[in-house]
Amino acid sequence: MPIQSPKKEAQKRILKLRESISRHIKLYHEEDRPEISDEAYDALFKELISLEEKYPKFKTNNSLTLRIGGAPSKEFIKVRHDIKQWSFDNVFDFEELKGWEEKTFRFLGKKGIMRRPSYVSELKIDGLKVVLTYKDGIFIRGATRGDGEIGEDITNNLKTVKNIPLRLSQKISMTVMGEAWMKKSELVYINKERKKENLAIYANTRNLAAGTLRQLDPKVVASRNIQVFAYDIDGFWGGNTPKNQFEELALLKQLGFSVNPAYRHALSLDEIEKMYKEWSLKRDKEEYGIDGLVVKINERELCNTLGYTAKSPRWSIAYKFRAEEATTILEDIQVQVGRTGAITPVAHLRPVRIAGSLVKRATLHNMDEIERLGIRIGDTVMLRKAGDVIPEIFGVLKELRIGKEKKFKMPEKCPVCRTTLVKETAGKGQSVAFYCPSKTCPAKHREGFIHFVGKKGLNVDGLGEKIIYEFLDIGLVQNIPDIFKLKKEDIEGLLGFGEKSAENLISAINTSRKVALAKFLHALGIRHVGEETARDIANNFGTIKAILSAKEEDFVRIEGVGEKSARSITEYLKDSQNKKIIGELLIYLKIENPQKLKNKNLELKGFTFVLTGTLSKMSRDVAKEEILKRGGSVPGSVSGKTSFVVAGDNPGSKLDEAKKLGVKILSEDEFIKLLKL
Repeated sequence: MPIQSPKKEAQKRILKLRESISRHIKLYHEEDRPEISDEAYDALFKELISLEEKYPKFKTNNSLTLRIGGAPSKEFIKVRHDIKQWSFDNVFDFEELKGWEEKTFRFLGKKGIMRRPSYVSELKIDGLKVVLTYKDGIFIRGATRGDGEIGEDITNNLKTVKNIPLRLSQKISMTVMGEAWMKKSELVYINKERKKENLAIYANTRNLAAGTLRQLDPKVVASRNIQVFAYDIDGFWGGNTPKNQFEELALLKQLGFSVNPAYRHALSLDEIEKMYKEWSLKRDKEEYGIDGLVVKINERELCNTLGYTAKSPRWSIAYKFRAEEATTILEDIQVQVGRTGAITPVAHLRPVRIAGSLVKRATLHNMDEIERLGIRIGDTVMLRKAGDVIPEIFGVLKELRIGKEKKFKMPEKCPVCRTTLVKETAGKGQSVAFYCPSKTCPAKHREGFIHFVGKKGLNVDGLGEKIIYEFLDIGLVQNIPDIFKLKKEDIEGLLGFGEKSAENLISAINTSRKVALAKFLHALGIRHVGEETARDIANNFGTIKAILSAKEEDFVRIEGVGEKSARSITEYLKDSQNKKIIGELLIYLKIENPQKLKNKNLELKGFTFVLTGTLSKMSRDVAKEEILKRGGSVPGSVSGKTSFVVAGDNPGSKLDEAKKLGVKILSEDEFIKLLKL
């Protein structure tokens, strides 16, 4: 096929875009059955505008587009925060929000607190977090959040922000958290001016606020209408400490701070969901960016009891709006090798901005997913990204094909070690994924290291992917047990490590030496042995010694462990190299065995329960614990082998499946009676 000029290619693309957009206009406005989201439609329209601007000779009088009625880089002084700054964990739907509430109730219950908290829900402003410090009522410092411990000193710039009080009406010392933002209309105006000067434009209002506050000249900041909403107080002394979040917001207003007025006191998550739905519809009408709600437990004493995880408060959660979407071109598909050898196709995309971040890659999961979507290299694809999760392709606009698109073919050999890829057989069928069977594949070895020390493994703080890569590349470690042989002097002096950071890493490694049996099993990265399977195996055998001496049939007998998992773990434990590594690890690690179930408490042994909906008298996690300690099992899905489905409020599809299969359904009260609580 002859190579065509970029101009000819652009003309073809413009014609295809007009055809596609016209079709979607008809579907949306005339037939009331849209096939793509507003975001995807907008992305197509934006591309058409861009191409017509670049090639004006192809813009016609009746074009669809006619129907449409960076900051300076010099660093600031670094400052250490008086009070550590945290970030919120995220949830993206109501079920996840309920899961957070259940987890919170469980934590409070363990502390002997059974009363239900109330909540305050506030808008989550899409801006730049600023930390304002006051001493005896005088504003003495303003800083960015930074890494939570150290931020940038931007005091002089923040002093120009008109709605930040420089002197309070009371001699209070405190730290105030706020969100700096700028109007959408300001973004349009400033970008227009920057474009005239051939300067980089700001992607969104958050980037504009951040770029403004990092200007070297406070006069530039003063010339822009930047504003700050205050939302939290910490390190408070010199006055009466607010007893709850609602009082805290009232005090901030009384002291002269701007507080976003759209906050509510809520007694239940249903009230929060109502506010969420309202603002998801009207958020675009505001001049500031809004990307969800922040839900906080109102009572300060409960917040103090809940405390923090390593990075987030347990008493608060960000309830984010639905995923942002866009369209772009799939330029190539390449494969990467995971820790178990699974080969994952990765989409290489024409860079596209989603929610202000530039997306260049997305996972395609496996060949079955590629075939299901009908994806070809060169296609226009629909892409979505929720928060910080990996972007995914969820659709293809096949009407935009021009005939040059190519089907993807899975390579026959591993891209790293060149071993022939295989698909394992499972009964009459085959597995979904291709994988590399080589025991010496460098990619598998490297990814296995990362998994072992990562969050789902031993969770060694500070031992991330880049550091593991460096340690392997320089030969500091060769196999996983080598991690526990490291000394401070081995690390100190390496890139990014001084005396203190080396000490911290050794301390984190030492902390991880005590590990639960189930977590240790999962950390080994055995194919087909996930967290649940590892827990089932650990609870059944009780000790690592019993597991190491077990046979395949012993694993198969465990409820929840299938033949594939049983075969995989047996083969793994038979391998001489794996035996050697486990033997070395047992020298350095203390494996904590699960508590043995007592025979007198096994009245539910052999019974399988599936939980669905919201339980009002106990959380689902508590219900699960009650079942497990009586010998029952709690799988995640309904099958013909399910004994009971426990249905709370707002049950999902599991209830429908139970009715179809004739599984006995229990109400919460019937379930509690069965447990004899």
